[in-house]
Amino acid sequence: MSKLVFLKRRFKYLLIKLLRLKDHSHKVALGFSLGSVVNFVPTFGLGLIISVGLAKLCKGNSIAGLIGGMFFMWAFPLMFYLNTVVGGYIFPIDLDQTLLQNADEDLDNRLELGAKLGKNFLTGMVLNSFLFGSILYIVSYSEASSYTTSIRNG
Repeated sequence: MSKLVFLKRRFKYLLIKLLRLKDHSHKVALGFSLGSVVNFVPTFGLGLIISVGLAKLCKGNSIAGLIGGMFFMWAFPLMFYLNTVVGGYIFPIDLDQTLLQNADEDLDNRLELGAKLGKNFLTGMVLNSFLFGSILYIVSYSEASSYTTSIRNG
């Protein structure tokens, strides 16, 4: 079985598990979106635990949080990159010029550059998490609601 077929089957499995959760649509959507947003944050291997904890803390479904964390785990490098790009639009830095200027200068200038890059990353992380989480909540709430309605109606 090829890797692509395996991943496709895994995503279908996770979606079916998510839709069959026996909970209110709001709790499922909240848990799923919060669990997914954790992938924008560098969690150093604790992402799934944080996904479940965050969903539980915000009164969402913790299983949906776990599924959300697993569902977008593959996209962490892309999300990490998006954090720096979005932050760079908010606080632009000419990185090539700045790196050339700071190559031979003292430690304070290098720390200042690190602080600027960190500010860019954190800004992008907050904005991306809010935007992605909001959109994902709306979509997952809509899908969970329509799925439970179709189940009730037969």
